[in-house]
Amino acid sequence: MCDEVRHRHPGKLLVFVTAAIWRQAVILSRSADVVYANRSWVHPFTMPKTVKLFGLVDTIYNPKTTGERLSHTFGTTRHLIDDLAASYGFAPTVRQPKLYLSPSVIQKTRIAYELNCTTAEHLVIGINPGHSWRVREWQFSKWQKLINKIHSEYHAVIIRFGMDKSDGSSEYDKLTGVKSVANRLNGEELVALIAICDLIISIDSGPVHVAGAVATPVIALFGPLDPASRLPPESRALGVFGDVPCLFCHNRTPVIHWITGCPNDIACMKKLDCQTVFEAVKSMLAHSKKQEFKESLTVFD
Repeated sequence: MCDEVRHRHPGKLLVFVTAAIWRQAVILSRSADVVYANRSWVHPFTMPKTVKLFGLVDTIYNPKTTGERLSHTFGTTRHLIDDLAASYGFAPTVRQPKLYLSPSVIQKTRIAYELNCTTAEHLVIGINPGHSWRVREWQFSKWQKLINKIHSEYHAVIIRFGMDKSDGSSEYDKLTGVKSVANRLNGEELVALIAICDLIISIDSGPVHVAGAVATPVIALFGPLDPASRLPPESRALGVFGDVPCLFCHNRTPVIHWITGCPNDIACMKKLDCQTVFEAVKSMLAHSKKQEFKESLTVFD
């Protein structure tokens, strides 16, 4: 979308305003000239279009989804990128954004989180259980079972991403067999760690999109939203989901309103079983270069 803005406004300074946690990611995309963030400016903050600052501001764009533009009773029928672009009549020519990390940032992050020595011998798998909207989360017990299954079959370091509650009440803090970096990362470190991983397993949340932007394979857990409308395009990405009549409720019109709660007790995420996710993990890791190398050593022995 920034490419289209540059095309429409040649020679202008492109300023990108975002939430503080995503500022570094936008900088790494090299899509804007200036990136500004403020901790108090979070979704659904928008810039007033009437602000001109004595003629310094030419145009202000506030991309919105179908639901945000019309009302939250309208479900989206296209991919998030196309849905946001359509709010201004844009047609993106490049649909997979990229983030550019220097080797020095990767190395610095490996050292900071003690991954420099282990990654040569182990797979590095990132998981993102949440927190997010309750309807997008997967049960704690299933995450723990998945972690145990991964360790039983693979030599893996499992890193837990996420934004925990500040009161220490997060049940995900109790997950065992993981290296937690929740609430510890700045934007650049988050992107770097996801780039280091051999695989990301996440609920429908930001790390899914970051994984696509740094070419890390990703498995995303879905229920309210159709993965076809959210998965990173042109990437190794797989969406998994359960089987319930109300599946993908947010892609329907009228939407089965889960912004304020789910009338079906979040059946979609509860129906998604651990074995389904683990089979997806095995499928993705079967093509991991590091895993293929380790298997060749086993055969040689």
